[in-house]
Amino acid sequence: FPPMNSTQISDLKKENFNLKLRIYFLEMRMQQKFDGPTEEIYKINIELKVEIESLKRDLQEREKLLIKASKAVESLAQGGDAEIQRVKEEAQKKLQEMEEILTGRINLLEENLKAAQEEAEKAIVMTEKEKALRMAAEQKLSSIPSAPAKDLHMIAGADKDRLIEQLNLSLKSKEAIIQHLEEEKSQSGSCDGNLSAEKIRELTIALRHEKDSEIEAIRMELKNERNSFEKKIQSLQEELQERENELAVEKKNGLKRDKTIQGLTVALKAKEKENEELGSEIEDLNASLTKAREATHKAHMQKFKGAEDYQALLIEKETLLAELRSENLTKDAENRKLQRRIKRTDQELNDLNVEREKMEKELDEAQLQKSRSDKAINDLRNQLEKLHGEMTEKEKAVERYNILLSESNQKLQSQELVIKRLTDSVNQKDLLLQVGNLKITLHKESEYEKLILALKKEQNIYSTLVKTFKESDSLNSLQTELNNIFMLRKQLEDDILANRNLQKILEDQIKDVKNRRDETLSFCGDQTSYMSICLGEQDHLNLQIDQLSLEELKKKVLISGVNKKKQSHPGVIPHLSLKVFPLACSVTLISKRSLQTISYLKKGLYA
Repeated sequence: FPPMNSTQISDLKKENFNLKLRIYFLEMRMQQKFDGPTEEIYKINIELKVEIESLKRDLQEREKLLIKASKAVESLAQGGDAEIQRVKEEAQKKLQEMEEILTGRINLLEENLKAAQEEAEKAIVMTEKEKALRMAAEQKLSSIPSAPAKDLHMIAGADKDRLIEQLNLSLKSKEAIIQHLEEEKSQSGSCDGNLSAEKIRELTIALRHEKDSEIEAIRMELKNERNSFEKKIQSLQEELQERENELAVEKKNGLKRDKTIQGLTVALKAKEKENEELGSEIEDLNASLTKAREATHKAHMQKFKGAEDYQALLIEKETLLAELRSENLTKDAENRKLQRRIKRTDQELNDLNVEREKMEKELDEAQLQKSRSDKAINDLRNQLEKLHGEMTEKEKAVERYNILLSESNQKLQSQELVIKRLTDSVNQKDLLLQVGNLKITLHKESEYEKLILALKKEQNIYSTLVKTFKESDSLNSLQTELNNIFMLRKQLEDDILANRNLQKILEDQIKDVKNRRDETLSFCGDQTSYMSICLGEQDHLNLQIDQLSLEELKKKVLISGVNKKKQSHPGVIPHLSLKVFPLACSVTLISKRSLQTISYLKKGLYA
C-alpha cells in the first residue's frame, strides 16, 4: 500500500476537526435560535438522507469499478500467459512445418541424386555395350576384306544407326549432343566408320560433370534454403524474446496496477469510514434536529411572536448549510487533488526507495568487493611475509649447507688421502703376500722334491735289500717292513695332497678377503683401516697355518712310523723316540728316519 505523509495526515485531521467544530456550532445555533416551522426541517432532513443515499450509490459504483479493474488486471495477466503459450505454440508449429518442408525437399533432392546416379550408371553401361558392339563390328569388317567399299560403308552406317538408337534410348535428355554427333558423322562420311572410344569417354565425362554441377547447384540451393530457414527461425526466436519481454513488462505494469488498486481500495475504505462517520454525525444531527424541532415547537407555542426572527434564523441556517455544502464540495475536490498528489508522491517515494535500494545494493557490493580486496591484500601481504621468512630460513639453511659441504669436502679429502694411503699399503701387502706365497710355494716344492728324492733313495735301498736278502729266512719280516714303508709313502702322498688342498683353500680365502677388502674400500676410512688390520692378522694366521700344516704333516708321518714300528718291533721304541723327535724341525727328517730304520733292520738281521 502506498504510504501517506505525516503532514497530509495531520492536515486531514485538522480539517476533520474543523468540520466537526462547525457542525457542533451549527447544532448549538440550531438549538438556540430554531423557531421556524417543522416542514422545512423535515425537508432538510430528507435532502440530507437523499445525499447520503447518493453518496452510498457512488461508493458502490466505485467499488464495482474497482472490482472490474481488478478482474481486468487479472484477465490481462492470465491473457499474457495465454498469449505467451500461444506464441510459443505457433512458433513451434512453424518450426515443425519448416522442418517438414526441409526434410521433404532434402528427400526429393536425395531421390533426384539417386536417379541421376542411376542414369549415369546406365549411360556408362550403355557406352561399354557400345564399345563391345564396335569391337565386334571391327572384327567382322576385318574378317571380310574382299567385300566392296560400298558394302563396308553400308555396314558401318547400319552399326552407327544402331548405336545412335541405343544412345537415344539411354540418353533422351541429351538429344542435342547426339544431333551434334550425327552431324559430325554425316560430315565425316564413311572415313569415320569406327568411332573412337575417346569421344564416348568425353561424352560420359561431360555427362558426369553436368550431373555433378547439377548436384552442386542443388546442394547450394539446399544450403541457401537452410540458411534462410535458420534466419527465419532466429527472427522468430527474437520475436518470441520480444514478446516475452513485453509480457514481462506487462506483468510488471500489472503488479503496479495491483498496487495502485490496492491503494485505491484502501482509500475507498478510508472514505467509507469517513462516510460512516458522516452518517453517524448526520444521525446525530437528525437526533439534534428532532430535539431542536421539539424545542422549536415548544418555543413556537411559547413564542409565537418571534416568527420573523425564526425565519431569519432559518435563512441564515440555510445559507450556512449551503456554505457548508459548498465547502464540502471544495473539500472533496481538494481531497481528490490531495489523493492524486499523495499517489504521485507515493510513486516518487517508491521510485526513490527503489533507487535507494539499488544504491544500497551497489554500496553493499562495493563494500563486499572492498572487503574482498582488503582480504586479498592482507592474504598477499601475509604470503609475502611468509615468503620473506621462508627466504631468510632458506638462506640460513643454504649457509649451513655450504658450511656442511665445506666440512664434508674437507672430510672427503681427508678420507680420500686415507684411502689412498690404505690402497698403497694394501698394494704393498698384496705384493708381500704374493712374495710370501711364492716363497712358501718354492719352499714347499723344495721340501716335496727332497721328500720324493728320499723316497726314491729308500726305494733303491729297499730294492737292494730285497735282492740281497732273498735267500734268507727273514723274507717275511722284510716284506712286512716294505709294506710298512709303502704305507708310509702313501700316507706321505696323502698328506702332500691334503697340504695342497689346504693351500688352495687358503688361496681362496685370501681372494675372498681381497674382494671384501675392495668392497670395503668404498666405505669410511675407519673400516678400511680395520680391514687392513684384519688382513695383517690374516697374513699372520696364514703363515701360522702354513707352518702348522708342515709341522703337523711331519708329526703325522713320524707318529705313524713310530706306531707301526711299535707293532713290528717293540724293543726298538726308545731308540726311535730319541732319534725321531729331535729331528722334527729339520727338512731331511724322513730321509734320516729311513736310514735309521734301515740300519736298525740290518743290525737286527745280522744279530
